[in-house]
Amino acid sequence: MHHAGQRGPPHLFGEKAKIEHSRGILWRWIFSYLLPQKRKFAFYFLFIIFGTIVFSANPLLIAFLINQGIIGRDPIIILYMSILYSSLMICVIFANYFGTFGINKLGQDITYGIRNDLFDKLQTMSMAYFDRKRSGEIISILTNDVDQVNLLVSGQITQIITSVIALGLSISFMFIANVLLAAFSMIAFPLFLGFFKLFKKKVSGDFKETRKTISKVTTSIQENVAGAKVIQAYNQADKASQEFTKANEENYQANFKVRKTFSTFFPLMQLTTQILTASILTLGGFAYINGINFFGTIVSIGILSAFITYLSQFFQPFMTLMQIQNIIESAMAASDRIYGILEETTDLPDPANLILLKDIKGNIRFQDVSFGYRLDNLNTELKNFIYDEKNNAKKKIHLNKSTNKARWSKFQTVSAMNGSLKNGFQSKIDYNPQLVESIINKLEKSLVRRESLQKSPASNRAPSGEGGASMGQMGSPDEMKSRQLARMIAQLSIPKEEFNSFPKMVQDCIEEERVMIEHENSIGFILKNLDLSIEGGNTIAIVGETGAGKTTMIKLIARFYDVNKGKIAIDGNDIRDITKNDLRKNIGLVPQDSFLFKGTIRENLLYGLDAIDDEIERKMLDISKFLGLYNFIMSQPEGFETILHENASNISIGQRQLIAFARALITDPKILILDEATSSVDPYTETLIQDALNKARKGRTTIIIAHRLSTIRNADLILVVDKEAKGFIEKGTHDELLAIPNGVYKHLLDMQNMDIESN
Repeated sequence: MHHAGQRGPPHLFGEKAKIEHSRGILWRWIFSYLLPQKRKFAFYFLFIIFGTIVFSANPLLIAFLINQGIIGRDPIIILYMSILYSSLMICVIFANYFGTFGINKLGQDITYGIRNDLFDKLQTMSMAYFDRKRSGEIISILTNDVDQVNLLVSGQITQIITSVIALGLSISFMFIANVLLAAFSMIAFPLFLGFFKLFKKKVSGDFKETRKTISKVTTSIQENVAGAKVIQAYNQADKASQEFTKANEENYQANFKVRKTFSTFFPLMQLTTQILTASILTLGGFAYINGINFFGTIVSIGILSAFITYLSQFFQPFMTLMQIQNIIESAMAASDRIYGILEETTDLPDPANLILLKDIKGNIRFQDVSFGYRLDNLNTELKNFIYDEKNNAKKKIHLNKSTNKARWSKFQTVSAMNGSLKNGFQSKIDYNPQLVESIINKLEKSLVRRESLQKSPASNRAPSGEGGASMGQMGSPDEMKSRQLARMIAQLSIPKEEFNSFPKMVQDCIEEERVMIEHENSIGFILKNLDLSIEGGNTIAIVGETGAGKTTMIKLIARFYDVNKGKIAIDGNDIRDITKNDLRKNIGLVPQDSFLFKGTIRENLLYGLDAIDDEIERKMLDISKFLGLYNFIMSQPEGFETILHENASNISIGQRQLIAFARALITDPKILILDEATSSVDPYTETLIQDALNKARKGRTTIIIAHRLSTIRNADLILVVDKEAKGFIEKGTHDELLAIPNGVYKHLLDMQNMDIESN
């Protein structure tokens, strides 16, 4: 195991993290939260400006005090100027207090709005989105990344603006004080500007890496806390510790790299400041001794003292901007990740012309439905390629502005393509000549190089045993690169005449990859060309082997996912024309792994209801009683007010399932779905649930997924699904299915009966 202080492998941080959105877009997005409160911001900002102006003018007051009061030996001037200076500083303190307090309050309002918008956005996302995203990463964005933006908007924006204003005021007052010393001081301006630009360039992108690595740390913590029982049961504490140490070490290395940059630049800036200060003292001292007159002004002791103060004020904005550069860069990296979620289009949008469900009968119709779980992985190389092409085009435009028209066109093209790829999986992407030409050129070079390596004598003699295949064969870097490039082009909708103009070896490689993609997509289907009609009020049971698509069917009915082909209708209405909220209000779902929230038993039972009245309370008691749940609840110390721990870890799995079943019935749904609802209960409780179900299913469309076939004998229709068939292979009542010779259902029932007899 690595120790906390050890450094990870050097190759981990060889490449800077990419920020997908331009800084202009991110800044406009941040300020969009500030616009509604721009008047308040301006009001508080005036206090900050007042304090900055007074603070910048103070060295001139000190110069006057030294020259006229101390050197001129005038006690009245000393007294008045001291009182004036103290009064102004008190005003500055109060102005900064009110300004900083107000702007920090607005910063908290912005953070509050961003976090709410993020959470609301996540509520609109489909289950497919959460399949693609790790929960730890989402938690990290909602917590760590939003906190980084908070650091920026709660004062750092003000510091940026006031630093620029203070720099301008310092330069102006320096020239008012003494033109000679001010002109000499300006030598450092381009030097410090260069330092600042170099520093910014050095750390840009490194902070995106720190956001990614802290996300890995959060994910590791979340997984290890959630899976603590499994980790301990399998004695994998050391392995979990090693995995966390690896994630923590990556975060350590990423942050260490940033701190090393700061440790280099700040001493360099301070050294330059001290050298310039010494130079100003030397020049000013000789000018004072020799009485040098420059543009009608001479250097006095007071002016020289004021200049030393102004030099620190002159350099301070650069120092401040560099100090907060880490916050700016971290905030930009965090904003990039937050904005990436907010700009995602939901996989399951609500319809523009929605249909309202009223007094539904519960008729359900599957019409030629095909569905497969698709992950957002085929476009990864294409996205990275487009990002690199976009940056390369942008760099070339900057380097050679005289011939940038074609490159600007390419930059716009790949920028548009980049935008079109941010909304999840696309099996085909719009054709674009510039993009295709760039990829084809790279693919052809890769294929030629691979072919030459295969034909070379050295390649033929290379051993293919230990260490893998030789260069040029499957698995080699050139083979992998060729396949990646071919996969990019295979995803594009290219006109046939254009495709025919490609070199023959390129065509063959692309065709091979197209076949691979089609194969991957076809084997991904769980259900294929499925047709099914469920009459309202009927009870349907679905049985079959694990992975055959039983749970997938109910997820599609509740529209956790959209079908890839065909449609699902309720009472003749396509569920895509119904709002998700309206649809799910009519569905009571008891999943196999019922989740209970931390809170009271009452709160969990009434979770699906917006309003609670006496009728609901009576219904809660009645349902608890005929489920046999009431006695258990009343045996608890606080009854219905008993607090359940996280995921109800202080009660049994069977009791959790009963509470989940009661929760679904209390909402009085027209469609009741039970996914292995009795899998975790004892035979006695199962009998109670069966009796309750016989009462509850009256007037409702009920869909039951069960492995215990004895629980579904009374179903109006039993469907047997098969993994290979990707649909139903048998339909009928319990008696009809038993009458099928060598039927799958009969075989499953016989196997369960044998298990019971043997036990």
